[in-house]
Amino acid sequence: MKKIIAMTLALLMVLSLAACGNSAASMDISGAKTIADLKGAKIAAQTGTFHADALKQIPEVQASDLPDFTALLEALKAGTIDGYIAEEPTAFDVCMSNEDLAYLPLVNNDTGFTATDADTGIAVGLKTGNALREQINEILSQIPAETRSELMNQMVQISAGKEVTKLALESEAPANPTGTLKVAMECAYAPFNWTDSSNPSLGAVPISGEGKEGLYANGYDVQIAKYIANKLGMDLEIYAIEWDGLIPALDAGTVDAIIAGMSPTAEREEQIDFTDVYYSSNLVVIYKKK
Repeated sequence: MKKIIAMTLALLMVLSLAACGNSAASMDISGAKTIADLKGAKIAAQTGTFHADALKQIPEVQASDLPDFTALLEALKAGTIDGYIAEEPTAFDVCMSNEDLAYLPLVNNDTGFTATDADTGIAVGLKTGNALREQINEILSQIPAETRSELMNQMVQISAGKEVTKLALESEAPANPTGTLKVAMECAYAPFNWTDSSNPSLGAVPISGEGKEGLYANGYDVQIAKYIANKLGMDLEIYAIEWDGLIPALDAGTVDAIIAGMSPTAEREEQIDFTDVYYSSNLVVIYKKK
């Protein structure tokens, strides 16, 4: 019910923006080569993320934030924003599914955002002092860079409805599990994680929790979570939790880990521990073609 209310509020926000924002003509940002070229544009980012912090780097921009990527995409399609900040894999996914969208490849620390590896990398979040950290780091170190890249490409393909017959990263489930690894993610951030409501895609995992019957999670984060759990000799449970609730759920002990496209920023490292980064990418701005 909470998620339905949040989605409803997000939709109302988009409609409200459409009602009062369409009076000004949208800006064509397709030719932007640096973030300085976005001056005056209406650019948005997801609330509470590093993307929202990166948005502050764009000079004299009309900045706004929205609660999730569904709201950002709808606002872009409605013309109430000129673009929104995302990770490059998200842009691959969105643009593959929407031919009228494209993205600006603003390379970090060159033509685009000033960002550290911690800002644009993603890592597993654990409760401070969790002994699993070193074990998970050892497991992640066994995944070659080529495999990580190919897996992301496959997740983009699967999210877009393309056929993939065998995943680049696979492992045997333990015959005699020693416990359960409970992992939290939004299940709403393709290609990192998303929800399948029917006909679960290759590699999908059931979402645990009340009211989640028949729902499956898939994506890059899901496959990393599955690989880690198998290598630890544990069963895996995926829990769909809204972004702002991920760290509180970890602190409360509701889940054991966050594997949700989360960057190990300095601010977050004051609250929880992180493993080594398991994927890195550039920040981009997704826009609608004119």
